[in-house]
Amino acid sequence: MARKSPGFATADYEYPKAPDYVIAELRYDSRVAVSPRGRFGAAAAAEPAARSLNETLGAFDIKRVRAHFDLPERKLAARATGLRARATPTAEFAQSGFVQIVPRNPKDAPRIAARLARAKPVWQAYVAPRPVPAAAPAGTSAVSRNFEPAQGYLHSAPNGIGAMEVWPIAGGKGSGVRVCDIEGNWNYKHQDLPAGIPLLGGTVIPDIGWRNHGTAVLGEIVSKPGTSGTVGIAHRARAATHSAVIGGVFNTAGAIMGAAAHLGAGDVILIELQATGPNGKYVAMQYWDDVFSAIQAATAKGITVVEAAGNGDENFNLPIFAGTGLQKDSGAIVVGAGIPPTNFFDYHGFGAGTSYTKIGVPRSRIWFSNYGRIVNVHGWGWHVTTCGYGDAQGGASENRWYTHRFSGTRAPRRS
Repeated sequence: MARKSPGFATADYEYPKAPDYVIAELRYDSRVAVSPRGRFGAAAAAEPAARSLNETLGAFDIKRVRAHFDLPERKLAARATGLRARATPTAEFAQSGFVQIVPRNPKDAPRIAARLARAKPVWQAYVAPRPVPAAAPAGTSAVSRNFEPAQGYLHSAPNGIGAMEVWPIAGGKGSGVRVCDIEGNWNYKHQDLPAGIPLLGGTVIPDIGWRNHGTAVLGEIVSKPGTSGTVGIAHRARAATHSAVIGGVFNTAGAIMGAAAHLGAGDVILIELQATGPNGKYVAMQYWDDVFSAIQAATAKGITVVEAAGNGDENFNLPIFAGTGLQKDSGAIVVGAGIPPTNFFDYHGFGAGTSYTKIGVPRSRIWFSNYGRIVNVHGWGWHVTTCGYGDAQGGASENRWYTHRFSGTRAPRRS
């Protein structure tokens, strides 16, 4: 018959080859002490009490009897004289009354404890506990780790976007909504992504950088809930993808219209792209008129368009952008990047001295994010945990890769 577990543990610990033994605690007023020879002794008046304890132990094959605490012999012997009237016992006096009894047969320990517990000079007697570490053990596993605790962006404001708060509400997990990500490539076989995500159009770019980026974006949105990996902001939404490469050239506007042809009112298009503007810095794609026109057409159909502001540290309010899509409302929700609930990042390899660098006040604009009147909201711009890249969990298979360092204006947000 299997024993009920005494508590939570994910694995068994191996006990050392240490026998069970008994700890007996003598009463303060017993005037009985244990001697270095492993016998109980007492002042004349208490000699019968000491003799009864020795007789009790004589019924068993005892390997060793000694003081439980390492105290000088004179401290142990002092118990035989007892306490003065109304004196408060010192810690040493209390400890001198603990006796360790080790039987040759460890199975005798419970019976010895029960016999001693009934003896008048003994306050209590018990089999010594066998402790184990107070933390559940860690180790390797055939499945991926649970990364959800690192997904702080799912939490309530002001630290996160409140995704978890709306999950109990009907539709809060994205049910009934289709989300199409527009960029260059995705790992459709990642273990945390739902099966059957379609490529609605375009040609994927055969590059691991594009593939990691697209996988990370899908992971933020629709990674499957469970006991391992991450969980998406809207994990019950139906994901789709559309490459920005059409007919061998980049055609973001065409990708938007291609995606919109498959979507309806209430669905979402996500534009995860940026390009170099007139100042030599990355800007949002709606700067270009063809893209602006495609976004307008999609939003007119009732589709929600979410667009990355871009990572060029560019001010969209500058006069050079007058009359362009960077100073007009396309209907898209334009998203910048903010500093997550830490003012440091740990991105190793981002330049000299940046392995642990201060970046600013949480929830303020991160230094690389574009800004201006058309930027509507911002989300975490660093330390985003999601699928891909492999810095949090790597290995031979990309299908099990996770990251703690996804960043930029494509970080999490809700529309």
